[in-house]
Amino acid sequence: IRLSLVGSEMCIRDRPWVEAIARAFEPIPFEAFHRARLPALVERNGHLVADDLRGASSLAFRTGDGDGESFTWIPCREGVRIAEGDRDADTVVELSPETFSEHIHELLTAAGAAMTQRAVIARGELAGWQRWEPAIQSLCSGRAIYGPAVRRTLVDRDGAPLDLHRRFTPRDDPDEMRHFLATAGFLHIEGVFSADESSEYGAEVEHARAASTPGDPFSWWSVDASGHEVVTRINYLGRFSSRLQALSHDARLARFAGLAGPRLRVCDDRLDGPMVFVKNPNVVKGQGDLGWHVDDGLGGHPVMCPLVQAGIQLDRADAANGQLKVLAGSHRYAKHWIGWGEEGELPDVALETEPGDLTIHYGDTMHTTPPPTAADAGRRALYYKFAEQKTFDWIPAHLSLIHISEPTRLRRI
Repeated sequence: IRLSLVGSEMCIRDRPWVEAIARAFEPIPFEAFHRARLPALVERNGHLVADDLRGASSLAFRTGDGDGESFTWIPCREGVRIAEGDRDADTVVELSPETFSEHIHELLTAAGAAMTQRAVIARGELAGWQRWEPAIQSLCSGRAIYGPAVRRTLVDRDGAPLDLHRRFTPRDDPDEMRHFLATAGFLHIEGVFSADESSEYGAEVEHARAASTPGDPFSWWSVDASGHEVVTRINYLGRFSSRLQALSHDARLARFAGLAGPRLRVCDDRLDGPMVFVKNPNVVKGQGDLGWHVDDGLGGHPVMCPLVQAGIQLDRADAANGQLKVLAGSHRYAKHWIGWGEEGELPDVALETEPGDLTIHYGDTMHTTPPPTAADAGRRALYYKFAEQKTFDWIPAHLSLIHISEPTRLRRI
């Protein structure tokens, strides 16, 4: 699961509340799944993955420390063929039956299992497992795999192609905004907050920035090209600003985040609480520039999602200042990890915003904040998360998220 107490050194496998979440989901017996349930899933959903798996190497799961049961997943015309054993598999993953069950339930991703040492790559590389992950999710959930064909689904209520660069205003038809958000996975609303409010919030952010120091477990620090440590994210801003904490319950945030669903409530005391991203130029170490990612990149999808991010823009956002970019419609699909420059024909949308604008996006919408191109960049954006009651029931207060933007490089983190 993609959650941890403060600091990456505190491993999620030691958290009893995480174990309680896993126990709440029906166990998936390792052997019975491979012998009976998986063939049925392939018969039902194999057509969703056959093209995606073309050319993929084989993957095996093995329980125990080498003496347990093992099965190899092999691409074929029907999608997947299952073979007993793992002798000829290109990638072999050793894990417990419990961890395998959590993986199938999407409580734990390949990256999350490897990072927390719940799984060991006994042969091959983590990338070999991740190559299969969208297909595994697609087979088990029936979700298609994200690709250029998504463009056919990006249409308005009349069936015409969406203008993915559209900017709404607070006065626009809420049903139209609701449809856009549900379809594209993001929303840009101009002028939700006034210039004076943006300036006031910016001053509060600067107070928090001055009060944050390297080593603070609730903030992220990076290193720039000159060797200076710079803060790139401050979580739980209420530690420094009662005004930014109170903003959690602003009716405007609730109104527009609520377009994603009537049962969402603000995460004012968990999942990082009120937080701010600060873009710095020339970051060479740390997570100041997040690659393409989703917010449940280590797991926890059925517990955390739907998760909505409401972003109050305090500065102009463009390529020079390190803007937010999204892959339209990706929240509705299983998807591969990609790097900058690998977008190809995917609908890659860069959001150009002004101070006071509000952006809304799902945590499962693949998004990124590339390095700013300007030497004096310093964009700041406040974020308030919204989730359903189940998230509050399962996840204790005052936790911090570990964001992994480059899952294929987990060994170096």
